[in-house]
Amino acid sequence: MAILPIFVKAYWSLAFMGLCYFCALGLLTIPVVQKNAIYVHRLRLSWLSDLIQPEQFGFAKNQVTPFYYNTSDGEAIFAWHVLPLGIYMLHREELVKQEGHGVAAAPLETKNLQLLRDDPEARLIIHFHGNAGTVGAGLRPSYLRSLSAAHPTKIHILAIDYRGFGLSTGDPSETGLITDGVSAVRFAVDQLGIPPSRIALIGQSLGTAITIGVADQLAAQSPPEEFAAVITIAGFSSMKELLLTYRIGGYFPVLAPLRGYPKVQTWFTEYLLESWDSVGRLARLVKNSPNLNLVLIHAKNDYDIPWKHCDALFVHAASAARKTIEGEDTKMKVSDALDARVITTYGNESTLATWPEDRSNGRRISQWLVKWGGHNAVVTSAGTSVIVAKAFGL
Repeated sequence: MAILPIFVKAYWSLAFMGLCYFCALGLLTIPVVQKNAIYVHRLRLSWLSDLIQPEQFGFAKNQVTPFYYNTSDGEAIFAWHVLPLGIYMLHREELVKQEGHGVAAAPLETKNLQLLRDDPEARLIIHFHGNAGTVGAGLRPSYLRSLSAAHPTKIHILAIDYRGFGLSTGDPSETGLITDGVSAVRFAVDQLGIPPSRIALIGQSLGTAITIGVADQLAAQSPPEEFAAVITIAGFSSMKELLLTYRIGGYFPVLAPLRGYPKVQTWFTEYLLESWDSVGRLARLVKNSPNLNLVLIHAKNDYDIPWKHCDALFVHAASAARKTIEGEDTKMKVSDALDARVITTYGNESTLATWPEDRSNGRRISQWLVKWGGHNAVVTSAGTSVIVAKAFGL
């Protein structure tokens, strides 16, 4: 009989946890709560360091230029231009004499951006980070150094904090974040004079949806604006599908406990304010970009966003490429798309899957599944750096 109270306590503990879980889901249907939960933009994660002094994040003196650019709808977006270390070393004595420790009021007049603008062989990564934090939060400074390291005299990086993040003005939204990305491209192309053929759009986590959204919008122009590469790292297919599989911190599932109750899951997803439909945008991007170089990267040990999302992105891209050749009525099963991939294995580093060129009509669609790095550290791996450099043709 003494065992009975233990079961009673366990029952009420589980009941309380269930109540808390459903209360949390209920709160997420409130627009302001949902926005803060998705973007987590108020959590800076870099309070103890000053974003306008990048040396505090491990960069060399004046290697990074902090500045603002304006969006088409009037927001001021904070950005870092990261000079490749090899170029920095060649010009260090001149660079350190510049006025530092502040936001560049005239970024185009800085030696750093002049070195980018005046080098016809320079490449530029426009980097879109994940939710929460700033350009300087967590591993992100290491991301920037690692991505540039594969070719330390050629790869410059423009990293931005979206509206409502860090020191940028405004409030985040799906349309707004894509506008921030498009405006970053316009700054690079129109003010710096860097042709899209020397620019790669790279996003991680939430940033992959922004990357695809920006590329989709610019490809829809006439003529389409295409880039050296469009690269996603730890991407997801759509916000709805992400919530069904996402684990906060890799441990706490959002909607997975309701897998046995699909009607409840459907009810909750109907309250989503923003769809972030990457697979839909990706299909349009493939259709409108005859020279698309799409690179999908995901870690097999990503416990935040399962790598199966990368499969979904690959399948939709492949299906869209096939439709442009064989007609809009062509349908392809997921298994057919995956079976048609050409697989190359790089030992314990990664596996490369490419869509056959004869089915892409000039497009290049590749998927890299790497074996190390999880959701975040994957960006810092040497393998990822090499993949990015190769996507640039370096």
